[in-house]
Amino acid sequence: MAHQLWTHGISQLHDRTDKMHVNHHAGRLMWLNRVFMIFHQALNRFFIQKKSWWLSGLIILPSFGQAEEIAFKAHLISRLKIDRHMIESSLEPIKKHLLDLTVLEKQRSSQRDYEGALAALKERKRIEAQLEQLDRLMVLIITRQEAIQTAEIPDKIFLPLESAQLNGVRRESGELSGWNLPGSTASWKLPNIPSGGYEVFIRYRCSPLEGGVLEVKESKFSITSQIETTLKGPQQKKLGTLKITTGNGPFTLTGKTLLKGNLMNLLELWLIPANH
Repeated sequence: MAHQLWTHGISQLHDRTDKMHVNHHAGRLMWLNRVFMIFHQALNRFFIQKKSWWLSGLIILPSFGQAEEIAFKAHLISRLKIDRHMIESSLEPIKKHLLDLTVLEKQRSSQRDYEGALAALKERKRIEAQLEQLDRLMVLIITRQEAIQTAEIPDKIFLPLESAQLNGVRRESGELSGWNLPGSTASWKLPNIPSGGYEVFIRYRCSPLEGGVLEVKESKFSITSQIETTLKGPQQKKLGTLKITTGNGPFTLTGKTLLKGNLMNLLELWLIPANH
């Protein structure tokens, strides 16, 4: 629907422009006004409606049946993608128009056409204000997309030990051990999760002569945690909160320093979204 509205609006604008024989800047201004009107209509969709509403940056859904809820979320995600594409595809033409207005303002000023320069300045300020509105709308769209995606992921995201790529680490009886040298690693490919903060947990065993420092790293950010002795058998440990920037990128555990011999025996590894 939004795409049809966009196409129909552009078609109408072209017909109107041909008939009126407007000059270059007037024609572009008409096109921009049509763009802003479309996005104003899109913006109105983000506020109170019968089926959904926005509250404190979270998506709140009514009590649907499972099938209806899945269909509604799919429809909402589709609308958000269309609106985001419309904004992204129109930013460059709008920015170019602003540059043209800046050049026009300088030209008229140099020609001592101060009234014309002032008109170009006012128009440039008006377009800049509307461009800021589009930027705020884009932030709202992205935030809502991320909220829906985060609500869809499970409370725990397990990274199976059997799918790890090992370098200097051994897989023994379903555990990862043999972290005998600094720089030994176990790596995974993240299962296409939304970007954001995730708490990293492990379940492990560590004897009194084992332990050291473990680094957890994604494509850009990393955290480190001390691996302590487990005197009462396997235990759970929160390594910290890691910011994930690429949801389908690498996720690597690296033994940075060792006390003596093996760093630990890793039994389980999982992530929990920080906002769950």
